[in-house]
Amino acid sequence: MRHLMLFCLFLIPTLVFSQEFKSVSNSSAIKSSIEKKHKETTSIRADFSEKVISDMFKDPQTGYGNFLFKKENKVRWDKTSAQQLILINGDNVKMYEKGKALNNPTSQRVAQQIQGMMISMLSGNFLNEKDFSINYEENSKFYKLNLTPKSPRLSKYMSKIELLFSRTSLLMEEMTMTEKGNQKIIYTFKNVQTNQPIDDSKFTTK
Repeated sequence: MRHLMLFCLFLIPTLVFSQEFKSVSNSSAIKSSIEKKHKETTSIRADFSEKVISDMFKDPQTGYGNFLFKKENKVRWDKTSAQQLILINGDNVKMYEKGKALNNPTSQRVAQQIQGMMISMLSGNFLNEKDFSINYEENSKFYKLNLTPKSPRLSKYMSKIELLFSRTSLLMEEMTMTEKGNQKIIYTFKNVQTNQPIDDSKFTTK
């Protein structure tokens, strides 16, 4: 459950990039390109892998699954390796673990945090910098966006988020979330398909 909240706690074995990132001279152009891509994207279908690095574990913990996103504000996040499922349909959020609905007060609070984070990352709303300040970097293959939470609510459990976007497709390929205490969750996305038909029932039923 803790890992679900951290996605949310988004866009993975860790990728190793040989080229260093450097600050960009025109961040506005990169922001505009990524915003344009998000506006043109009506749906996303992808597989993901997850890697959790924490002092709590001797070795990194791994997981995998798939997700669906459809405008407006519909998400299906299915971590199949742990039998955990999140369904978001507008303001309606449902969470399941091993096939059972989670309806206790703690789960409901987590669901509210998940809903806002997921929609912001997948829709591109985070680019408005309402909840995050953003520093832009680049190398020959990727744009890296370093997000620092502005709101006290987010800052309580997260110190930063790093997003890697392909320079060619402008799609997110990796997201690293660093929790307070330096626990990290790394998501890598593959087999990404955009603007494909997705039935609305995918976001309301298991």
